[in-house]
Amino acid sequence: MTSIPWTPDDDDARRLLNDRIDSYEVDPAAMSWWERVLQWLNDALLLNVDASGAGSVIIQVFLVLAVVILVILLIRFFRPSVSSVTQAEAQLVDPSISAAQYLDQARQLLASQKLDQAYLQAYRAMVRSAAVRELVEVTPATTATVFGWSLGSVLPSHRIPIHEASEQFNEISYGGAVPTREATSAMINLAQTIAVAQPTATHPHDNPARLMPR
Repeated sequence: MTSIPWTPDDDDARRLLNDRIDSYEVDPAAMSWWERVLQWLNDALLLNVDASGAGSVIIQVFLVLAVVILVILLIRFFRPSVSSVTQAEAQLVDPSISAAQYLDQARQLLASQKLDQAYLQAYRAMVRSAAVRELVEVTPATTATVFGWSLGSVLPSHRIPIHEASEQFNEISYGGAVPTREATSAMINLAQTIAVAQPTATHPHDNPARLMPR
């Protein structure tokens, strides 16, 4: 008896092809976590890459590059603020520059419309004059906040503008704020006033360490 070859129709052929393809699929339970990740990336990116073959090298290189780029972006995003804070807190003023020099620089910067730098230099002029007159102790670790509370306790009649100037100094240094021309001019005038202001005997209740907010 002669057998007659069977020719499947389109639906049968499609079903048989799908059954054969399914028979080659790897059981997910038998896959390692890394192979599962690679398979997921393969499906997500619609790439015909074998997770267990040479194609995995491509995915690994892709992942490494992505991580490196992410780390670089994070470093570049956070490093400027961290470095600027560290530098500013390490040395509030340069001891080799006099208060008069700082004040001259502030006026020149104000004339050039560089308001943020003019404000900072005027504030440093106030710090230098207070340090030279020994109104307060200024060390390399002195911050604008500590200086403001210390000088405010010695010059109580100027305490409020000194505190406000210290806050503005921090906002400019760390937050990138730009003061108005009026505020910058007021800072220059305050530095000139502090240079000749006479200290008042400090009351125990005005101790800077006690007055500083916590």
